[in-house]
Amino acid sequence: MKLAHKVFGGVLVAATVLTLAQTATTTKAAPGDEVVGKGKITFTEDLTTLPSNVPGGASSQAPSITSPSQNTTPSARKIISVTDLDFDVHSIVATDTANKTYKAVPFETTEVATGKDVKIAHFVRYQDIRSTVAENHYSVKAELTKQFTNSSVGGELNGATLTYKNISLQSGFNPGTLPTTATALPASTQTLSLNQPEVFVNNKEAGKGYGVQDIVFGTNADAASSNYDSVDLNVLGTTRLKSGEYQAEITWTIEDAI
Repeated sequence: MKLAHKVFGGVLVAATVLTLAQTATTTKAAPGDEVVGKGKITFTEDLTTLPSNVPGGASSQAPSITSPSQNTTPSARKIISVTDLDFDVHSIVATDTANKTYKAVPFETTEVATGKDVKIAHFVRYQDIRSTVAENHYSVKAELTKQFTNSSVGGELNGATLTYKNISLQSGFNPGTLPTTATALPASTQTLSLNQPEVFVNNKEAGKGYGVQDIVFGTNADAASSNYDSVDLNVLGTTRLKSGEYQAEITWTIEDAI
């Protein structure tokens, strides 16, 4: 019995070794037996979808607001929206001939979902979603293209200037490609005079600039708490003020980096 057990065991081991040897043997495909399949995908620029209309610097998931209006022109590089400036109502004091500075009030808008009125910081939103260039480099400029003019009784605020303060570059849409503030912003304060364009952003940073970005003046927190002080209208004391509303135009553009 012991001998039979030993022989049987020997046969079992031999069979196992043979099976392993057979398993380890691989038959290679003969030349010409294989076929190569291909895959492809194509991307195109979407020039019609607008970003969420949210406060400057806010997350794309923040509550949408009814204004400012958005530029619907289908363009890969464009200014999307700009908040209008309101410097409030002031009395004319005939004996006050000093130069004057008037502060812009926060931008007032309404949340779409709740109907709640909110006050936010002034901002400019722009995009560069060009996908056919090596780098998304650009400059954003502003120009006071029409002086403050009283259309009802005539007259202009000749020599008046606008000062933008506490300027920051933010993005709740494409933070990963947001240009470095220290590199892209020439200054944290900018003053506009009539027909004199000024550069607010000049991005030439490698790998940065793609997407939707915001130039924000001040903070939304300050705007909500009535501590807002980020845009000034400077008027010469020699200007003869007249009753009525004065209106001006500030033109924002985006073009090649300088």
